[in-house]
Amino acid sequence: MSSPSAFPATDKRHPAPILDATLITSVPLTSFAQHLTFQVEGGVKGNDRLEFLPGQSVRIEVALNGRPTPFAYSIASPPNEDNRFELCLKGVSKGSPADNLRELKEGTRVRVTHPQGHFVLQQPVGDTIFLAAGTGIAPIRSMVHWLMKSSDCHQGARVWLFFGARNHESLFFDREFLELARQNPNFHYIPTLSRSHSEWTGARGHVQEHFLRLAPSGEPIHAYACGPPAMVTDVRKLLSEQGWPDALVHFDHHEF
Repeated sequence: MSSPSAFPATDKRHPAPILDATLITSVPLTSFAQHLTFQVEGGVKGNDRLEFLPGQSVRIEVALNGRPTPFAYSIASPPNEDNRFELCLKGVSKGSPADNLRELKEGTRVRVTHPQGHFVLQQPVGDTIFLAAGTGIAPIRSMVHWLMKSSDCHQGARVWLFFGARNHESLFFDREFLELARQNPNFHYIPTLSRSHSEWTGARGHVQEHFLRLAPSGEPIHAYACGPPAMVTDVRKLLSEQGWPDALVHFDHHEF
């Protein structure tokens, strides 16, 4: 519905393969997850301009056994003009790359690659379903915020976000998505808990158990799934059984 020019430009032939970035904020999302914001150095008008498509990832060098080793993490923020990117990281195990990043102090400098990846919004944009679980919400948050930032981006398309978590604490950015839904009648947010308490009035179980019933019927639309491998496999199987064309199903695995 919108033109390809609505996407932010991403030059694949960057002059420098590595960027320097500084951690400017590190805020707990929960007792076990962290929301990190990095500022890429060089300034907005500098040579090290950070450009990416919603859903792409960066590789960050993390010390592993005393050696800097690059690990890929999905960008959790939409493209913008301030040369910043955000990450959403869950603790895995003591000493793991994700845990090392979560423990970084504000002001720490890191080295990152230019954003890459093929799990991105497709053009033209139309009605869309997003399915996420755990930190799989990171690239989908980037996509949702980019779509909802203006009517020029979503062109009136309807957007559904099914976000699954074990409990309410694990619904990262829950208030944020509720507010987006309040402000945008075309955005539908369906949080789903697999271990909900008795007072929970929302969907229960797993996202793959609800989206075919609650999402629109009719012609297949673009569907994006990101989360643990088992969840992604279930979603792909269900969509295939419903006759969803492979070209409309986009997925990525997220375990950290």
